[in-house]
Amino acid sequence: MLRRNAPIFLIVIMMASPAWAQEVQSLEHDRNVIFNSLVQVDADTYALAYSGDGSTAFKTFTISADGSTITQVQSVAHDPNEGEFYSLVQVDGDTYALAYMSNDGGGAIRGRVSFSGVIKTFTIPADGSTITQVQSLEHDAVIGEYNSLTQVDADTYALAYTGDNNDGFIKTFTIPADGSTITQVQSLEHDTSFGRDNSLVQVDADTYALAYTGAGSDGFIKTFTISADGSTITQVQTLEHDTLFGRNNSLVQVDADTYALAYTGDGVDGFIKTFTIPADGSTITQVQSLEHDTVSGQYNSLTQVDTDTYALAYAGDGDDGFLKTFTIPADGSTITQVESLEHDTLLGRYNSLVQVDADTYALAYNGDANDGLIKTFTIHAGGMLPVTLESFSVD
Repeated sequence: MLRRNAPIFLIVIMMASPAWAQEVQSLEHDRNVIFNSLVQVDADTYALAYSGDGSTAFKTFTISADGSTITQVQSVAHDPNEGEFYSLVQVDGDTYALAYMSNDGGGAIRGRVSFSGVIKTFTIPADGSTITQVQSLEHDAVIGEYNSLTQVDADTYALAYTGDNNDGFIKTFTIPADGSTITQVQSLEHDTSFGRDNSLVQVDADTYALAYTGAGSDGFIKTFTISADGSTITQVQTLEHDTLFGRNNSLVQVDADTYALAYTGDGVDGFIKTFTIPADGSTITQVQSLEHDTVSGQYNSLTQVDTDTYALAYAGDGDDGFLKTFTIPADGSTITQVESLEHDTLLGRYNSLVQVDADTYALAYNGDANDGLIKTFTIHAGGMLPVTLESFSVD
């Protein structure tokens, strides 16, 4: 029996919560939005290139570290023609390079109007208050689809894209820190049959891996060496990792020689695979595969959360918007789904997912009625909240 007025000590155990991720905020910023490419400008400023309501648009937003506010800062329509297949990268602190396909309004090609491959540079200050076009280069007068642009060294950039007849190309360009010039250096037609849905990443200082859709819409990974000045592009190795289907590729580095690929496989199902690729790109070995969605897995955008956790934004059943987390160890030996959040029950296409701070992520995507949305989410390391102990007394 308890004595009157005796203190009672309680220990409350706060167990790990399955609420691994939570939508924080949402902003509908435009109509009829497709082909999003979102990048960080500074700690709380982000730039988005996309096709909007009949225009080729560029916008900046401020997003607070906790994701609680999303504010549009600036907007420009930089191309009088419609554009598609954007890939935006940072050149230096306030300069950005954008690869995309422009509708130049020319003559008929394969039953449609002419499209060209374009690279442009822009300056954007840290607060996102202005967006100024600096330079423009039409590097392909025929077409320039499925762009994936990445940095080679301080002033050299590599672009994987789809050219004439759906062939696969890699080109290099020099772009100085101020973006004042864009000069094509070298070009390699690496696939004369098919080369779409490109995702290009750096392996080491002069080696690059490309996940793409090849002949028969099969899934391919290739490695290339690209010299620091971009003067040489040499194909090293190739692996046809899926002989049935391989679209909507999103390739990221796991550790020094391990890579994870989210893609759409057979039956438009959602897959994640891991591969080992040594620094010289001499071999490409599939390690593991997970079919994480047996209904649909399209418009993939995969990003790292912590050392062994990855977040995937994609369009699932009914093209609804989904966000999933997975654990992948450094050697890629296992791929384990942690949790899944259906964040949009109407539409969730053209995803571009980026990190805001340690546990906050921003997603640009195409939602209901094809409108353009930006959402923020909290995603906890490891996909769960930690166990905590609290004690207190009641007199």
